[in-house]
Amino acid sequence: MDWNSAKGILRRGMSIERDGYAFYMAAAERASEEHGEEMFRDLAYQEVDHLHLLLVEYGALESGEGWIPYEEAMERDLEIDPENPDLPGEEPPMEDMPVFSPKRECSLEGDIEALDCGLETEVLAREIYAQGVEQADDETAKEAYEFLVKQEEQHYELLQNTRDYLVNHQTWWDSTERPFFIG
Repeated sequence: MDWNSAKGILRRGMSIERDGYAFYMAAAERASEEHGEEMFRDLAYQEVDHLHLLLVEYGALESGEGWIPYEEAMERDLEIDPENPDLPGEEPPMEDMPVFSPKRECSLEGDIEALDCGLETEVLAREIYAQGVEQADDETAKEAYEFLVKQEEQHYELLQNTRDYLVNHQTWWDSTERPFFIG
């Protein structure tokens, strides 16, 4: 497979979102406070939504249907076991997967370490989807990739704001402060 083709980018994205789900669930289990656990779990569930979109778009391309609008893709029924999703085709080679690979180990030793790994992950995922935006000649494809880029940017902002707060205050936010982190 050409990992830089539309289907290649979608397939790399599937691996990232699958692994992102596992990472954020592990971070939630190790979070030092309930607010951190909730934030990491929410991010994990958003990774499943991204995986849903990627699987539907990939399937539509495979079947010859072509790209479909985001709203329609998200309305399609699709059973996903986020812990062990049935992903099409082969796994991308490690050199094409800088996010979760033996070359890049993430630490879950503490909240700051988990946040740092999450920040790096969101940057790398964004780069892959931005590549899709640049290469897309189909407007619906471009919209799907742009949606994913925006999602990764929002995740990055949440993680960075959370990290900054945690470093400055030595505690997670309270329920009245969190809305300020997510814009």
